Amino acid sequence: MNKKILFSVLLVAVLSLSGCYIIPVEERKAPQPANPVVAWQPVTIRAIGHGAPPARSVNAAQARIMTERAAKMDAYRNLLEQAYGVNISSRSYVRDFILKNDSVKARVDAYVRGAKVVHTIFHDDGGVEVEMEVTLRQDFRHIFN
Repeated sequence: MNKKILFSVLLVAVLSLSGCYIIPVEERKAPQPANPVVAWQPVTIRAIGHGAPPARSVNAAQARIMTERAAKMDAYRNLLEQAYGVNISSRSYVRDFILKNDSVKARVDAYVRGAKVVHTIFHDDGGVEVEMEVTLRQDFRHIFN
């Protein structure tokens, strides 16, 4: 009887293994992105700044220089807002359901290198308008990576 059981087990094993074989599997490659990375192209941005003459100045020349400087600072700020964005924070103080104090602050925390004055206009009322531009190159892109 032992031979019959051994023969039966062996027959079952051979029959069950006779249907097995190895299937070769191809290695799948990672799918390619739909939008390949585009090389950075330099971008030139322009901004205009305005300056008003100060109320207290020693003479007209000082007022004009201070006004031009204020217009230039405003143009720098406008360039930075376009390039980096603006951080806005606000605070409100309410007492007895009445608004007592409300303040909104805008802050730009960055720097500009290579900006140049394109055009300056001196108005009759003493105000100055300055147009500036800066070209954002490859090194600007690395800031955000």
